[in-house]
Amino acid sequence: MKVLVLCGGRSAEREVSCVSAQAVLKHLGRHAPVFVWIAPDGRWFHQADVRAFLAHPHPEKFRFARVPARLEPGLRPALKAGGKRIFVDAVFPVLHGPFGEDGTLQGLLEMIGLPYVGAGVLGSSVGMDKAVSKLLSLQAGLPILPYSVLEKGVACKDPLRPMGGSGRLPSRMRLPVFVKPARMGSSVGVYKVKKASELAKAVRKAFRFDTTVIIEQGVEAREIECAVLGGGPDVRASKAVGEIRPNAEFYSYEAKYLDPNGARLMIPAELGRAASEEVRCLSVQAFRALGGYGLARVDFLLDKRTGKLWFNEVNTLPGFTSISMYPKLWGASGVSFEKLVDKLLKLAVVRHREQVRLRITRD
Repeated sequence: MKVLVLCGGRSAEREVSCVSAQAVLKHLGRHAPVFVWIAPDGRWFHQADVRAFLAHPHPEKFRFARVPARLEPGLRPALKAGGKRIFVDAVFPVLHGPFGEDGTLQGLLEMIGLPYVGAGVLGSSVGMDKAVSKLLSLQAGLPILPYSVLEKGVACKDPLRPMGGSGRLPSRMRLPVFVKPARMGSSVGVYKVKKASELAKAVRKAFRFDTTVIIEQGVEAREIECAVLGGGPDVRASKAVGEIRPNAEFYSYEAKYLDPNGARLMIPAELGRAASEEVRCLSVQAFRALGGYGLARVDFLLDKRTGKLWFNEVNTLPGFTSISMYPKLWGASGVSFEKLVDKLLKLAVVRHREQVRLRITRD
């Protein structure tokens, strides 16, 4: 297949996206790459020389003739770059955060009529929106930590007072708490608050990234992660379960991507058989409840004091760098990076074929 690989985008996570795209391009195997970088202003640029990008995957470093590009619908959709029309068979959107992982791009690809890797419009938007995903997770019976939802511009004298959420939250949460934008990833805009005097500032800073902010009960916990792959009735969790051991108070953006000693990735995690199986079962349950398809990394918090396992979130387009947990978990489960990419592309085509068979007339 000719695979359109997208990276960059209108998100604070665009630099991480480029590193993920580099790894995907290296492991396309028998598939032919068509590469497009999306600028922060939303414009698309085609790069014919993929090797130049592979050598320098950071936007400020790679040099190439940025040929404006756009998708064209039709019986056989194509990418129009300069005066050329490049036909593509599937899309691998290696995009993290808003305008790539939140359903907006997925809606565009649905309209164009192209198969694409990952969850659909609804699953992508739900997975991205922590406020909505927590509500649905509670309905599905998943264990969720107490939380509050704050909307920008809505008066609230006590920012710890629950607003929205499940309606079952206590009147106040104890410190520490985590403050985070509702629709961001890679720990962008996440702050740990240990003093009441620091809360208002953390909320203001989180509002720079989103109009909705989550305040979540903090616990002293281990960060456990599991990878999910599949669609429809055939969904499975990775045999291996992983653990992130940050060398800071929590797994921040800096620890993930800037500090080479920011954290240790433990695969497999030091868990008993029963605990590992619980993580795997809850991962598939969360994947189905939130409309997942293709892939997801499911994150949990394991309370060090009580041993309670809390569902944290689903990442519908997790990091795909060479050190990212998702491909490493599947590698430890016997699925190579190249086989993983191939499987995801096949799943995208299967779903697309099922969709095009649906009737669009009343008779």
